[in-house]
Amino acid sequence: MFTVNVSLASTAEYSSKAAESIKDLNPNAADILITSVITSMVTDLGVVAPTASGLLTYYDGDKNSTHSIDGYFVSPKKFDGNDHEEHRISMTYGGHVETCKGANTFAVPGIYKILNLIFERYASLPLDKLLEFPIKTAKEGFKLTQPTKDYFIHSLEPMFMWHEQSKIALANVHEDLENGIVKLDKLADTLSHMSDEGFNDFYIGDISKSIVETLKIEGGHATQDDFNGYDLIEENKFEYKYKNLKLTGHSGPSIGGLMVLKYLNALSVEHQNIEETLKNVYLDRQNKYEFFGDRGDLINNEISKITLSSSTIQVNTSDKNNFHFSITFSSGYGSGVLCKNTGMYFNNSLGEIELNPQGFLGDTKGDRLISNMSPLIIESKEGVSTIGSPGADRISSAIAQVLRNYTNGKTWKDSIDMPRFHVNADGGVRAEPGYDNINENTTITDPFDMYFGGVCVTGIYDDIFSFGDKRRGNTSWKC
Repeated sequence: MFTVNVSLASTAEYSSKAAESIKDLNPNAADILITSVITSMVTDLGVVAPTASGLLTYYDGDKNSTHSIDGYFVSPKKFDGNDHEEHRISMTYGGHVETCKGANTFAVPGIYKILNLIFERYASLPLDKLLEFPIKTAKEGFKLTQPTKDYFIHSLEPMFMWHEQSKIALANVHEDLENGIVKLDKLADTLSHMSDEGFNDFYIGDISKSIVETLKIEGGHATQDDFNGYDLIEENKFEYKYKNLKLTGHSGPSIGGLMVLKYLNALSVEHQNIEETLKNVYLDRQNKYEFFGDRGDLINNEISKITLSSSTIQVNTSDKNNFHFSITFSSGYGSGVLCKNTGMYFNNSLGEIELNPQGFLGDTKGDRLISNMSPLIIESKEGVSTIGSPGADRISSAIAQVLRNYTNGKTWKDSIDMPRFHVNADGGVRAEPGYDNINENTTITDPFDMYFGGVCVTGIYDDIFSFGDKRRGNTSWKC
């Protein structure tokens, strides 16, 4: 009888190929997570980049315990670089998006700190084996994933073709978006170096020095001191009982977990006007939680009250030993800058206008930036599972809708596939066909529109399972 040892659900289409490449080595969930994350940062151009940040929530099967790791972006301590200009661009993505490009939008990422922690604590395979597939893919070349093609329709010209190195790297896909091949030789070399020296080389070694050198030349603000001083935040988590599920997620300074709980509460109560209720949830986030400084205490207090009263990638993995990982990671909309020395695209986290309430290059004093991410661990009488989604401000509403569907008796697959909707701050509603509350403020999208994120679920009940989302790749893999 065939026995499933490990499963993967992801919004990154090449992640299953990465997992497949090491299946003969008897990988565990941590191994699959690492190779999948690195691969997606190579292949999912625009959607994510090798200078990403993220949040991870996981379940330790040996200790029967849940844990959280915050590896989100940190602003440079000072803005002493040469470029203080707001290079704002407009895109038609999601209707209309404004964001900023350029090296001066770069914030210090935490993804390699997360991966290093997971590698040292839980991985069973050596680093060179885990990075072999993404290195080969970067060197030999790859076609764009569908989410990247969908995003590049809106962003390729304004965001990725102005920078000389990026223009060279994307020449083939600029000519033929559908069939063009991307080769990233310099990135392959950098990942090969990392496989020898370890993930921390990104912060204290040759990789960081090369990035800082490029930032200085192109007017960016992050320094070697900013890289050296980057720290993870561990165990800032909440536990929340929702119907028959126990949810574990990130408390402050991330706002994503809090917003999932607020959306769950709003969706669980009968309202005469659900759109107006959800609009108020959105405005509550904007008005109360989107600020720099000491967000952590405020958000933790808000989560406690709820407990008492009742442009990203997602990768989830689970294994037979009851280890489960859910990671959400992002590079913002992308800065368009391709580092000549490392082959790494730079993030534009400082340039995400909607997440920088103090304005471009506001006085952040080295703060962690604002995140909507909310990877969760779910415990129930059936077992342990994971859930998470990309999708900017739609992350919280997407996860909440899937959890509501599931606790109303739907299967995980049906819960993910059901039509979604999202209410914006102006009261406007975007909804997929089948949404049953259409009014004059409703814009109907295509079925399974990537605008609504890509909720991924893995876990183990009687057996290991995984479910992807048709909105973003629908990647589901087991071995």
